[in-house]
This record gives sequence, C-alpha cells and structure tokens, in this order.
Amino acid sequence: MSQTQTAELMAALELGDATPDIARLARIARIAAATSGNDDDAAATAFIAGYAAGLAEGTGQAGFDRAHHASLRGIEQFLARAVTANRTTP
Repeated sequence: MSQTQTAELMAALELGDATPDIARLARIARIAAATSGNDDDAAATAFIAGYAAGLAEGTGQAGFDRAHHASLRGIEQFLARAVTANRTTP
C-alpha cells in the first residue's frame, strides 16, 4: 500500500492525526510470516497490533502514540522469543 493509499485509508476510517509506524509494522508482519511459514500471519499480526493499540487508547490506558508503540514492542518481543525457539528446536 502506498503512502497516499495509507493516508486515504486513515482518513476514510476517521483516524485523525494518528501516525502509525507503517515501516515498523510492515517489518514485524514480514517477520511473523517468515517465522511461522504462513503468509496469513502477516495480516493477523497487523490486525492484532492495531486492535491492541485501539483498545488501550479507547479505554484510556494510553494515547495513540504510546499505545501503538507499546503494541509493536510487545509483538517484537513475542516474535523474538518465537524466532529463538525455532532456532533451538531440532
């Protein structure tokens, strides 16, 4: 998705001035798919990241930027453990 399409989608969903880290999210999604061997995991990872951030923001736990970065950090940590486990499993 191009930056223009991303901006249009954000506007269509009325997400205001939210500035997701698209490059970081895309990198995480690629790692998720590569780790599992299932391309569908990229989309699931992106959805989960957005859902977690939206839930945290919507319940007042954090503003968007903090919630978004926390969800990405949590997924990165999860994937790091999964990658390590895959490397140590014969």
